[in-house]
Amino acid sequence: MQAAQDGEYAGGSGFLVAVPFEENPDRGLIYAVTNSHVIREGGSPVVRLNTKDGLTDVIPATDANWLDHVDGDDLAVCPIGLSQERHQYKYLLPSLFLTPELVNQESIGPGEDTFLVGRFITHEGRQRNLPSVRFGNIAMMPWEPITHPTRGIKQESFLVESRSIGGYSGSPVFVWILPFSHRPGAKGYSGGRGPWLLGVDWCHLANPERVLERDGKTEVPEGWQVNSNTGMMGVIPAWRLAELLDRRELVAQRKEQDEELSKRKAKGGAALDAADRFTRRDFDRAGKKISHRTQREPSRPRPPY
Repeated sequence: MQAAQDGEYAGGSGFLVAVPFEENPDRGLIYAVTNSHVIREGGSPVVRLNTKDGLTDVIPATDANWLDHVDGDDLAVCPIGLSQERHQYKYLLPSLFLTPELVNQESIGPGEDTFLVGRFITHEGRQRNLPSVRFGNIAMMPWEPITHPTRGIKQESFLVESRSIGGYSGSPVFVWILPFSHRPGAKGYSGGRGPWLLGVDWCHLANPERVLERDGKTEVPEGWQVNSNTGMMGVIPAWRLAELLDRRELVAQRKEQDEELSKRKAKGGAALDAADRFTRRDFDRAGKKISHRTQREPSRPRPPY
């Protein structure tokens, strides 16, 4: 927690998603989203946000407050309590998530423009979060999964040429159709559409290179190999994040809060504020509910894309 307050060279990137209630769709719960490896292997469970007075606030979450994808996808979410009066933030809605149906409908494929918003750790800001934006293009659709280096699972991933580096793990990656773009099978040119959340940055593919000694440069013993950045980023599709947010524990949380809000409205009480409806007490209670071990749920069949 102190490292987050000091803005140390550690941790990763993340973003916020608000999932609306069913009975009260103008309200919902907000979740912090990042990679599971940032939490489990990187030891960075706390969340640092900007405040309206120009400083930062640290939410003291623990490993137990974060919930992972049942299939082992490198994703984690945490219900988070925020204040509109204190915190400066924006969030995404699930309606902005890219789906396999949208991929087919919009003929989204290699070459599409992308951008991500995340943490440039060599110039990130100590007193405030100063996110940077990087741009690129889809290089490959998620036909071939990437083997996770520490978990051994086959991680469904887009490959994105993004001119990016490490430190952006957990960043949201967006895809959009620029105005006057020519679409396959379409007559003429289309107007701009999107952006949609393409997914979450989780890795940067490296290329092992054999480095030789050269005069005037850092010496590397002949025959040794180093990894160079290929500029290719792995992005977990947004529909995998949607699956995680639909885990039964999180659905149960939202239903409970939704019913509580409906009861307050029925009694004529003041409606919960859009940002303050999830109090510190609720945050701690929710963390305990999702921290216990649960049975592995089967994945839903994935539609073709």
